[in-house]
Amino acid sequence: MYNKLYDNCFKTELNTKVLKVEEENGLYWHACKDTIFYVESGGMASDIGMMDNHMVLGLKKKDGYLWHLLDVKLEGAVFMSINLHERFRKCQIHTAQHLISAVLSNVYKVHTLAHHVGDEENDVEFDFPDFNEKMAIELQVLCNGLIRDDLNVSILYPTRAEALAHLPQKDVMRDDLRIVRIGALDYTLCGCMHVPSLRYLQLLFIRGFEKTNKGYKIKYLVGDQLLDCVERRYKVLDEVSHSLAISHLYLDTGVGRIINETRKLHNEVSDWKQKYYKMLAKELGQREEQLIIEQFEDIDNKSLVKMASFLCDTYQKAVILIGKMYDNAHIVVAANPGNGLDVKAVYEMLADTYHLKGNVGSSIAQGGGLYKEDMLTRIQELIKNV
Repeated sequence: MYNKLYDNCFKTELNTKVLKVEEENGLYWHACKDTIFYVESGGMASDIGMMDNHMVLGLKKKDGYLWHLLDVKLEGAVFMSINLHERFRKCQIHTAQHLISAVLSNVYKVHTLAHHVGDEENDVEFDFPDFNEKMAIELQVLCNGLIRDDLNVSILYPTRAEALAHLPQKDVMRDDLRIVRIGALDYTLCGCMHVPSLRYLQLLFIRGFEKTNKGYKIKYLVGDQLLDCVERRYKVLDEVSHSLAISHLYLDTGVGRIINETRKLHNEVSDWKQKYYKMLAKELGQREEQLIIEQFEDIDNKSLVKMASFLCDTYQKAVILIGKMYDNAHIVVAANPGNGLDVKAVYEMLADTYHLKGNVGSSIAQGGGLYKEDMLTRIQELIKNV
């Protein structure tokens, strides 16, 4: 049997009586004579509220009762109260889904496949063979026109014979029928809560759409949810607008300018880095030793390889270069062909020691792994024994 207290979404207070209490892990489940708490079903989330000023921590159906979880044990008469703002928001979203589905069913003869509710936006999936921007705009205009017309949203409990006038026989082969009707537009089986008429939806916004495996998913915002979302986004826009000293309408231009300036600075930094590494390589190349083992901080792998190649080609050196970046290390082993260092053997020894993963060539090998403390000193000791 349906709880007819759910028929009025504004019924948010109730005096009732506790009939049963069951303890579970230090908390208490309460079954009451009546309840105004809606438990999650049909794609609609559970109510949030209190019993005698104690927060209801959970809801469940069991043995024909709706049980309310509290951190205290209550007995006798109790007072229930529901968070009206949250309930109203959920009812707006669910009624809006019925409206969207009804409009698309009547205009395009498509079927609703799924409905998902979120904080930022909701979506309804339909078995559309095709959907486009023009259809999305038309849908928004039609829905908001019906909202302005303020079609009545009724909750009905018809007989099977009455329901058969609107629904196929397979849908009415049950004892308890609950119908949500939107004017003459829609007549749908539903056990969820709804606003009493379309004007309570205030405004519906089609956020966008995307192709799915089964059709198209249409994203929407409505009523209080839409207002909350606009407010949050406006705050973000205000902050960015203030930071860039540009009005909202020109933020895209401002952001584009910053992106271009950042790219230019990145290229300039990259050029200076390469000049620095080339200068550093010249200093290293002037050393007397034929095998150079050095460690560098915050150097990218590409620059490390270039430095190794420059030292080998210009100064006929053999090198083991370590690049440390945060917790990672990249090691390059390279040698001029006439230097005599067995690049492959040295790299494989280091790869085995430090679990490196990379590429091995005859004159240059490189690989990366986790940086180990005192890596430079340990590698110098290892090479002495080669």
